[in-house]
Amino acid sequence: MSSEEHLTDVPSRKTFKSINYKKLLRKRLPILQWLPEYTVTKCLQDALAGFSVGLTEVPQGIAYAVVAGLEPQYGLYSAFLGCFLYTLFGSCKDVNIGPTAIMAMMIQPHVEKFGADGAILLSFITGCIVFILGVLNLGFVVQFFSYPVIAGFTSAAAVQIASTQLSSLFGTGLKSNEFIDAVVTLFENLDKITLWDTLLGGRIEIK
Repeated sequence: MSSEEHLTDVPSRKTFKSINYKKLLRKRLPILQWLPEYTVTKCLQDALAGFSVGLTEVPQGIAYAVVAGLEPQYGLYSAFLGCFLYTLFGSCKDVNIGPTAIMAMMIQPHVEKFGADGAILLSFITGCIVFILGVLNLGFVVQFFSYPVIAGFTSAAAVQIASTQLSSLFGTGLKSNEFIDAVVTLFENLDKITLWDTLLGGRIEIK
């Protein structure tokens, strides 16, 4: 090895030696920080909280799977699998991990085109991208999204999702994915509205 190569290699060795790998590992795996201080009392409290959230998450996951055009079991998979991984890598105890209505709506066109395999592949690619963003500490990019843009997108998604469920609410059995198309389809098939489905759906919405 020449003297120039040796001088070039010295700073890199010092850099690796200066890294506190134990601190880095505890930062990347937060479970190493709170697990040694975990108590039975906290376990019972977490079990109660998990049971309460699970009662909401199970039907919610099934509903989001239907919105995405998938079988109900896929909603259950996405609802509980992320929680297991978040136990190891999560850093915020107040975050609800699982599928959302907006994600279900965005993936729905791809499900129609490629089926359940397309949804699985898209979820895997999304997870890889999010993992890379987390490793590179690029979470600050979210701060560049203005609130009006986020609020507008969320409101439009809510209207879109509500319109696609009109056929299920009134029991017409007709499928539509666009807001205008859903409204037009409903008014064109008023004679197919099922009374009991409408009463049951309206009662649930009122509650």
